[in-house]
Amino acid sequence: MKALNQPESWWGWHGYSHPQPLSITEIMQAETMTPRVAALLWLAMERGASMVLAADPPGAGKTTILTALLAFTKPEASVYFTRGWGETFRLPPPPRNGDAPTYLMINEISDHLPVYSWGPYVQRAFELMTEGYSLLSTMHADTVEGVIEQLTDENDVPPSHVGHLSFVVPLFVGVRDGKRVRRVSEIAALEPLGGSYDRHTVARWDAASDTFEVLRTPAAINAAARCVGMEDEELLQAVSTREQFLDRLLRDSITEIDDVQREVLQFGGYDVAE
Repeated sequence: MKALNQPESWWGWHGYSHPQPLSITEIMQAETMTPRVAALLWLAMERGASMVLAADPPGAGKTTILTALLAFTKPEASVYFTRGWGETFRLPPPPRNGDAPTYLMINEISDHLPVYSWGPYVQRAFELMTEGYSLLSTMHADTVEGVIEQLTDENDVPPSHVGHLSFVVPLFVGVRDGKRVRRVSEIAALEPLGGSYDRHTVARWDAASDTFEVLRTPAAINAAARCVGMEDEELLQAVSTREQFLDRLLRDSITEIDDVQREVLQFGGYDVAE
């Protein structure tokens, strides 16, 4: 991917050095998500879908996971890092149909720090999504409803604009069997519907069994397919192929970020320099 500007406080202000980046393989090894969940998120990134990762506590791994998912963007994609208060959104023209996506990278939608985005800056970012740009960001919320409530009630984002946020991915962070764990608790697909939005759960974590249900119903399949611009069967085949690929990365313990990136590029048919 191509950076249109330099990131500023992408990892936020923690008062210490930023967390150690992880590869998607390491995140799967920690059981935060399964290869099938990761395959669906991969396809979303590859197809230029917008996404927010959310978790309530700080240090939950939102930015770490979102950064790992950048490995799945196409090399032709562009990213623009917003700078919080005072952001001017000096962007190139929006991509046209068939062009690689341009992602607005908002480190966090929050009023906690000047480097984060809130209020009119969030409203403008969602306006830009209606013009063809894509958005990647994080938020402090533990449910899809919590994300949407912050956007509409606290940032005055119109419900019709919320529908352009293709996927909302809240995380569970807690303790199981005496160990701190993280899990993708849900993937919700959103799309515009009249003057509002439609919402479907396309993946869900079952806490009792510690298992994931992904694309288990025709409605979930169709909603996810619409959000990435594919037919239902095409989506299922693409997810299955990527799931098998990610299973292999796990089996072969391919965990280094550069190695994972090289494997993903080769999977996509890109020439990779040794």
